[in-house]
Amino acid sequence: MKRLLLIISILALVLVPIGCAGNVIQSTIDNALAGISANYTIEVTDTEGFNFTGRYVLVTAEYDPVNYVALNSTYYDVASENVSKEYTATDAIEVGAMFQKLSAGNETLEVKIWRGAAGTGTLVDSTNTTEPFGAVLVMAVTES
Repeated sequence: MKRLLLIISILALVLVPIGCAGNVIQSTIDNALAGISANYTIEVTDTEGFNFTGRYVLVTAEYDPVNYVALNSTYYDVASENVSKEYTATDAIEVGAMFQKLSAGNETLEVKIWRGAAGTGTLVDSTNTTEPFGAVLVMAVTES
């Protein structure tokens, strides 16, 4: 992503002084951002019956006429759940999630991030815990 932001900055520096219209810059940046955005699925699986909680964040990017690229972070809190769940992210450039067991038992809490749909997309990150009140952290960054 750093490489893409550098390319966007160079394009802006080159296109603005030679008088290119704003929509040419916007189109170029929109196309570049589309190339690094992806749909993700966060899959949380557990041993049925114990509770977990957590939070996940999605980072998106869009054209901004002042700064060229605006990054937006959206956080989602997950209240106490006790069944496996899937959470989706559309057009994200980064995704991160942290979930914690609300149990002192040795049940398994597993969290996976898939690029695309769970089970059929590409597994990006995965971790699990059986520790009492254990927590897990997973992250995915779209490569440019």
